[in-house]
Amino acid sequence: MNVNRAPAITRPPHPAENLPTRDESRPAAQTPGSQPATPVTPGEERLTAQHNVRIRPSTKDRLGRGVDKLRYDSGDRSISIASVTDVALDEYLTRHGL
Repeated sequence: MNVNRAPAITRPPHPAENLPTRDESRPAAQTPGSQPATPVTPGEERLTAQHNVRIRPSTKDRLGRGVDKLRYDSGDRSISIASVTDVALDEYLTRHGL
C-alpha cells in the first residue's frame, strides 16, 4: 500500500530562490561604492593617480577640518582632500617656477 504524504521535516526556502534571473541586455546597476562616470571637458584633467606621502597627523587633521569648513561655507560637495591638495601643490609649483 502506497501512501503519498508530505515529509515531516521540511527546509525553509532560501531567500535567493525567488530572485529573478539576470538579464544581460540591461546595464548593470551602480553599486553603493561606485561613482557615476562624469564627463570630462577637453581642457579638464581628472584626479586619477594616488600620491602617497607622509604628513604629520596634525597637518592631516587641519586639512580635514579645512575641507569640512570649505564644504560647509560654500555648499560645494565636490571639495575634497584630494582637490585641495591638488590645487595647493599646483600653486606651490607655479610660484616656484616649476
